[in-house]
Amino acid sequence: MRKPPSRGLACLATAVLMFAAAAPATAAEPPAQTTSASAAGEASTDAAAVDPAGLLLFSVSLDGLTLSEGLGAYGASDDPLIPVGELTRLLEADVDVMPAERRIVGRLGEARRALLVDLKAGIARIAARDVPITPDDVAVTPTEIYLRISTLQKLLPVKAEVSSEELMLRLSATEKFPIQSRLDRMAKRPDGSPVPAGNLETLKITQPYALFSPPGMDVVLDGALKSGHLDRAFRYDLRLAGDLLWSNFQGFVGSDEQGRAATARAMLQRRSLEGTLLGPLHVREITAGDTYTPGLAMGPRSIAGRGISLSTAPLEQTNIFNRIDLRGELPPGYDVELYVNDVLKGGTNRAVQGRYEFLDVPLSPGVNVLRVVTYGPRGERNEEVQVVNVGAALLRPGEAQFAFGIVDQNQPLIRLRRLNGLVIGDPGLFADDGLRMVASLNYGISDLLSVTAGAARVPRTDGAATGVYTLGARTSLLGVATQADAGWDGRGGSGLALGLAGQVRGLSAVLRHAEYRDGFVDENNIGFSPRLQMERRTELTADTSLALRGRIMPVSLRVIRNAYADGSHELLTGARASSSLGTVLLSLGWEYQRQVYRPQAAVETLTGYIAASTYRSYKWQIRSTLDYDVLPDFKARFLSVTIDRRLTDAWSLRFGLGQPLDRLDRWNVVLSSILATHYGDLALTGEYDNSDADWRLSAQWSFGLGWDPDRSAYDLTRTGPGSGGSVLFNAFIDENGDGVRQAGEAPAPNVALEGGPRRGAVTGRDGRLLLTGLGAGPTAHMDVNLEKLDNSSVSTPPSRLELRPRPGSVARVNYPMRPTGEVMIKVELLRDDGRRVGLSSVRVQLVRDDTAPLEGVTEFDGSAAFDGVPVGAWRLQLEPLQARRLRMRLLEAPSVTIRGDGAFTPDVVIQVRFDPAPPETTVATGGGG
Repeated sequence: MRKPPSRGLACLATAVLMFAAAAPATAAEPPAQTTSASAAGEASTDAAAVDPAGLLLFSVSLDGLTLSEGLGAYGASDDPLIPVGELTRLLEADVDVMPAERRIVGRLGEARRALLVDLKAGIARIAARDVPITPDDVAVTPTEIYLRISTLQKLLPVKAEVSSEELMLRLSATEKFPIQSRLDRMAKRPDGSPVPAGNLETLKITQPYALFSPPGMDVVLDGALKSGHLDRAFRYDLRLAGDLLWSNFQGFVGSDEQGRAATARAMLQRRSLEGTLLGPLHVREITAGDTYTPGLAMGPRSIAGRGISLSTAPLEQTNIFNRIDLRGELPPGYDVELYVNDVLKGGTNRAVQGRYEFLDVPLSPGVNVLRVVTYGPRGERNEEVQVVNVGAALLRPGEAQFAFGIVDQNQPLIRLRRLNGLVIGDPGLFADDGLRMVASLNYGISDLLSVTAGAARVPRTDGAATGVYTLGARTSLLGVATQADAGWDGRGGSGLALGLAGQVRGLSAVLRHAEYRDGFVDENNIGFSPRLQMERRTELTADTSLALRGRIMPVSLRVIRNAYADGSHELLTGARASSSLGTVLLSLGWEYQRQVYRPQAAVETLTGYIAASTYRSYKWQIRSTLDYDVLPDFKARFLSVTIDRRLTDAWSLRFGLGQPLDRLDRWNVVLSSILATHYGDLALTGEYDNSDADWRLSAQWSFGLGWDPDRSAYDLTRTGPGSGGSVLFNAFIDENGDGVRQAGEAPAPNVALEGGPRRGAVTGRDGRLLLTGLGAGPTAHMDVNLEKLDNSSVSTPPSRLELRPRPGSVARVNYPMRPTGEVMIKVELLRDDGRRVGLSSVRVQLVRDDTAPLEGVTEFDGSAAFDGVPVGAWRLQLEPLQARRLRMRLLEAPSVTIRGDGAFTPDVVIQVRFDPAPPETTVATGGGG
C-alpha cells in the first residue's frame, strides 16, 4: 500500500529541526579569512630542505622557446629540486599540484595518460608505469611540491639538460605540450619582472551558513523542429543551489519534450570539516530531502529516497575495503566514463533525475585513482579525480564513526508527474516504497583491529519490513587486509563473509567469499538473479600491469560465481585493459557469462568492446567504440564515432556517427556547431536517423546565473553557479594598510587566479573577478599570481587560498595589496682620522608610529637591503638594545620616504660613532664584607 505524501513532509520537518539545532555552530566558526597555522605542519621537514640560501634561479626553455628567466629551484645545481606546480603551469599541462594532500594528479599528452604522485603512499606513476621515488627526491612546502629534475623527467614527456654553470634548464618535449600550440600567445608574454615570493602560509576562506542567499542557477534550454506528428519540441533542465535555513539547498527540475516539468529533486545539506554539528555527536555532514541511506557490509546497500542522513566520517577521507558507489550530475546530452587506475570500467549517457550512478565499483588494495570523465555535446571534456586508499579500513584506537539514514525509499521528495518513474534502483529486488532505516558504527580497538556493527529496517515488496543486523571486524594479518562480517535478519536468514586483500609482486588482488542461509538477501551483490535464493557467492578482483615490448598495459580481471539453493549457478568473468599507442588511448574489454538456471539449459555469452580516444594537437578530440559478440555467435554489433574540432577558443564543430553493424541501413548521424561565450554556450544541432527517416533540428543554450553580492545582481555566465561553488575575488591597492577597500583606493587589474575551471582568469579593470564552477568538494585550492600585474612592488596576503565551496554559494575574498618599495641602507663608521668604513652586523630599523619596526642586518660592506617596505615616511634608527650595549649612536637620524610607484628609492648612508666606556668605579666595603 502506497504511503501518504505526509511522510516526506514529516521527514523534511524533522530535518529543519536538526538544522536549527546545528545552526548555533555558525557563531563558533572561524572568521571569514584566517591564516592556517597548521598549513605548514606536515610539510615543515620538507620545507626545511628548501633552504632560501640555496636558491637557484634557472632560465627555462622548451625546444628553444624561453618559458621563464627565473624559475626558483633548490639543492644541487646539477640535479636541482624543481617546483612542479610552477613548471607545469609554464607548460600549460593538465596537472594539479596539491601540497596540502602531498599529491600530484594530471593527464598528459594527446593520449591523456594518467599522472599520479602520492607522497603519503610513496607512489609515483605515469600511466601504469611506477617511477621509483625516495625522500631525497622531493620537498614539500605549503604552496608547492618540488621534485628532482632527474625524477621529474621520468614523469613528464620531456628530456632535461641542466647546465649548472649557466643555470640553464633546457627541456626537449617527447610529446607536444599545449603551450607549443600557442606560440603566438607566448610571444606576447611579459618579459618577466621580478614577482614577490608568495607567503608560504595558506589563506583560509570560510563561509558561515546563512538563513537565505540568492541561489546560483544552471539552465539548459533546448528547442527543436523534428519529424513526426509532434513536429516541435521544447525541454529544459534547471539546477539551482544556495543557502537556506543555515544549510545548503540543492534543487533540480527537468521537463519532458513538451516543456512540462516532469522530474524534480531537492536537498538540504550542511557540512563541517571539524565535526561541530549536533554538539557531542560531532557530525560532519547532514542531508535532508532527496538523499541516500548509508550501506552496510552485508545486507542493505545505499538507496535513494526522501528522508534524512548524517555521518561523522571525515569528509576528505575515503577508506573502504573493496567497493564504492559513485554518483554525480549529468546534464542532458552528456556522456560519462569511469576509469579506475587507467582502466575503463564503464560509461553511460543515461541520467535519472539529472544524475548518473556507477554502483559496486571494484577497487584494488593500495592507492586507486578514480577518474570520472564527462564529455559534453559541445566538445567539452571535464575530468574529476578521486584518490582512494583501499586497505583494512582500520580506525585509530578509540576513534568512532557513525552513519545513519532514514528514507521513504525510491520516492522523490517532490513528485511532479507520474513520468518520474523510479529513483535509481532495481525494481526486481527492492520495494517501490517503504520506510528504510540504516545505522552503522565503526570503532577502533587497537592499531590492528577495528569492529563494526549495523542495524537496518528494510521494506519488502509485500508491504512488510525486515530487520537486518550485522557485526564485523577489520584487521591486517601478515600484510593482508582482512574483513570478516556476519549478518542475520528478522526472518531467520543469516550470512557470513570473509574478505582478503593484498599485493604480491605487482599483483593486487581482493578475494571475498560469502555464505547465505534461509533466504538472507545481500543487496551489495550486484549482478545476480533476485528470483532465486542465493546460497554462496565468490568474488575475485585482480589488477596488474603487463610489460609488452617496453609498453606498460594495466589489466583488470573480475570473476564472480553465484550459487543458488536449487542448484542453479552462474559465472561472470570480465577482463579489461588499457594502453597508449602513440597518441591514442586504447581500451579493450571482454565479459563472459554462463548461466545455468535449472531446469533450463546452460546459456553462454561472450561480448567485447574496443574503445579509442585521442586529443590530437589539442584541437581534435576523437572517440570511437566498437561493440561485438563472440558467443553465442561471432558478430560485430555497433560502431560509434565522435569527432570534435576546436576551430577557435570560442567556436567548435562536432560530427557523430552511430552504425549498427548487424543492420547497416539503420545508421544515424549528428552535426553540431557550438559557440562558447562568456554568456553561455549556443549549440545548433542537426540529427538524422536512417532507420525510420527521423530528423531533428535543434538549438540549445546552456548558461548560468551567478549572484554578484557586490552589485546585488545576477551575472550571466557559463554553466557552473548552480552545481558548484563560486568565488568573488576583489584585489585592490591598500594605501592605508587597513585591509578594507576604501572608496578612493585603486583596483588591481590583471591579478590571476589559478586552479579554477577557467584558465587564464584575471581581475578586470575594477579589480574584481567572479569565478564559478568550483565544484562541491569539501575543500578547493587556488593560487594568486601577480605576473601580469603592472607594478608588482606590493606586499600581499598568502598567495595560496583554501576554500570550502558550496553549490550556489559565493565566497568573497578581499585581497588587499599594499604598495611597497625597497631601499638600501649603508652604515659607516666615522673614524677619528676622518675615514669612513662600512660596518657589518649592525641591526638597523625602519620605524613609524602605526606599525611594527622593520629590521635589517648589515652585510660585510655595511649595507642592508630592505625589500617590501610599505609606502610612506619612515625614520631610520639603530636597534636600541644593540646600540645601548655597544654604546653606538647615529650622528644623524635621516628619514626615508617609500613611494611605491616602482621607482627606486635613493640609497641612504648613515654614520655612527662609538662612545667611550664610562670610567670604572671602585666600591669599598668593610667589616670583612
